[in-house]
Amino acid sequence: MLHLNRIAVIFIVALVLSGLAGVNISAEMWPAPDLSVKDSPAAMHREMARFKAKALDKQREIQRAEALLQAPYQTNCDIVYYDVEIRVNDTTELLYGVVRVVGLATEDNVDRIDLNFDYTMTTDSAVGPSGLLSISHPDVMLYVTLDRVYNTGEQFDFSVYYHDHPVEGGFQSFAFGTRDDHTIISSLSEPYGARTWWPCKDRMDDKPDSMGIAIEVDTLFYVGSNGTLDSTIYHGDNTHTFYYSVGYPIVTYLFSVAISDYTVWEDEWVYNNDADTMPLVYAVYPDLYNTSLTGWAVIPQALTVYSDVFGPYPFATEKYGHSHFQWGGCMEHQTMSSMAGSWFGFWEPVVVHELSHQWWGNMITCESWADIWLNEGWASYSEAWYYLETEGWTSYHNYMNGMAYTGGGTVYCDDTTSVSRIFHGGLSYDKGAWVVHMLRGVLGEAKFADAVSAYYNSQYQHGAATTAEFHEVVEVATGVELDWFFEDWIYGEYRPNYDWAYWTGPIDGGGYEVYLHVDQIQTSQPQVFRTPVDFVFGFASAPDDTVTLDLGERSKLLHLTFLDEVTSVQLDPIDWVLKYETMEPWVLTIVTTDDDLNDGARAAAYLDTVEARGGSGDFTFSLSDGALPVGITLSGDGVISGMPDDSGHYAFSVRVDDDVLTESHEASYELNIAWVFTGVSGDANDDGDRNISDITYLVNHLFGIPLGAPPPSLNQGDANGSCEINVSDIIYLIEYLFGIPTGPLPVPGCVE
Repeated sequence: MLHLNRIAVIFIVALVLSGLAGVNISAEMWPAPDLSVKDSPAAMHREMARFKAKALDKQREIQRAEALLQAPYQTNCDIVYYDVEIRVNDTTELLYGVVRVVGLATEDNVDRIDLNFDYTMTTDSAVGPSGLLSISHPDVMLYVTLDRVYNTGEQFDFSVYYHDHPVEGGFQSFAFGTRDDHTIISSLSEPYGARTWWPCKDRMDDKPDSMGIAIEVDTLFYVGSNGTLDSTIYHGDNTHTFYYSVGYPIVTYLFSVAISDYTVWEDEWVYNNDADTMPLVYAVYPDLYNTSLTGWAVIPQALTVYSDVFGPYPFATEKYGHSHFQWGGCMEHQTMSSMAGSWFGFWEPVVVHELSHQWWGNMITCESWADIWLNEGWASYSEAWYYLETEGWTSYHNYMNGMAYTGGGTVYCDDTTSVSRIFHGGLSYDKGAWVVHMLRGVLGEAKFADAVSAYYNSQYQHGAATTAEFHEVVEVATGVELDWFFEDWIYGEYRPNYDWAYWTGPIDGGGYEVYLHVDQIQTSQPQVFRTPVDFVFGFASAPDDTVTLDLGERSKLLHLTFLDEVTSVQLDPIDWVLKYETMEPWVLTIVTTDDDLNDGARAAAYLDTVEARGGSGDFTFSLSDGALPVGITLSGDGVISGMPDDSGHYAFSVRVDDDVLTESHEASYELNIAWVFTGVSGDANDDGDRNISDITYLVNHLFGIPLGAPPPSLNQGDANGSCEINVSDIIYLIEYLFGIPTGPLPVPGCVE
């Protein structure tokens, strides 16, 4: 009941939080945080997703969304550097900015650069090395005509001057607000918001190599931003400028500013066996300073944990830290996560989630919003991994079960026009985390570690990757083919629903056998998940044994044998697979499968047995449909025997009835009887001998009026072994029987 109450509290708080950006916020609105709580991760992720997705009401804003998401011609250049200078007037709520853009032409004859920039901001001018440049700013694009034509590899450089009040409403990404009469100004640009307050090539697949950031504000305020704070310059007019430098590639939506009269405190992370330190910087609402001391104290330990399991913190020459902002949730801005000024922003799993994004989302960014699970799914999984490293496997599995998503939809985002679909808590966060968890189960610990290391050190480090590229990295690193895994779990929907039963009993001569019957009964796609599943067998006098079995069929019957008596069977008891499962009582079942039944040959003795397990053990077998080959019979005790008179393909069904209980079961089979040559080569008329009558038979077959019947088999008429019956076979037989000298013995040349 406590668990449900916590979830309810989260939802109630979320409903309040969802409308708070840009409004007055009182510190008394927030309940005191319980920093020990770490259950209900799925509810937490729904709130994370809600906070990020609230920028888009699809029904009201779809036309504008389509305009923002148009794919302009932007592949003619590679941006290598932005220098952003912004003056923020907290009274008029206006921005005055200059953005210097430095890039390289990626093709010949480049004379124009297309930047994303919302029409609500006013572009004053663009200036290149030779002076003013021609610009056009219709709707959501800013077109800058360069001072000359640039060819592949040549560097261009220009600056854009602009001003205005950033857009408000559904696509607000830069907000002015207050909290207890304290001014708060901050940005949250994910996914499409950077273009609403500064001109840029707003794409994940083109990160600048570095950035310069200069933010001028009133001297009352501190500015939290990305990278390293190089200096703060006072201007003598009640303003000062914070100068930050970013020395690592950074995607446009991760550039952030957070402005308020914060209390700023610092800590440090000690790493490399105490040889190095990195600053931790926290810009906190003054009344939450004491709470932050405990709520964010986990960061040094978490940095060490993640550096050990992922690879070294990717921005170690700069910093890590937090800035409070007025959005309800949290945002993993590079090196300076923005955190809600409520209990949510101090909740341990939230804190470690945002930190893990520095690896998954910031160092390696999803190349398109369709691949958002590479950001959010990995970060959500990292929460569970943190508890694995700090508390053990039980805590890890319990945490994963708290993210067990039950709904439909694909992890791969199929509608990137909808922010609420991109940031779907159940899909991008929870099921995305389960994909990583299940990948760990499929690969095993050693190969999973190899996959994580290969991804961290891949060509996508400080770049962007797609799902297909991640897939390839894992396969190359581990040598494991994973097409089936990605098809079922990334591009498929829902989860398998296993309906299963088992039977166990002694084997004549010693040992015990187990039959497992597993059906996948889900009606969604895929109807068959090809995921290997662990079965744990308990024994009367031996330790439990785990056997991984392939369940990649709609209905699967498996047979296993053990030396010790089996007392229990469990399907995936510690939940490595996202699934439903129901264990049913075993009922009378024919356990001989179609694959178990042997094929036969014409005129050869045949013997096989159909077996059943369950019921009373007193059974009667009968043919319920189809027909057996002539010469083959099915006995009441399930024995199929005899000598087939002819070859062919035979389909039939067998029924077993319990002679004591009112139970029965049917199974269908396909039996192939092959033609095997048992006659005499050259014995065309099949009388058991080679003589003149065989010559007469072949002449009549080939030239008679009417033509005679063919020999019973090709080998009997094909005396010379040429694989066809013709006049040469007649000549061959004549020479064999009457030639001087006698011809060679006929031999079979083609066996049917």
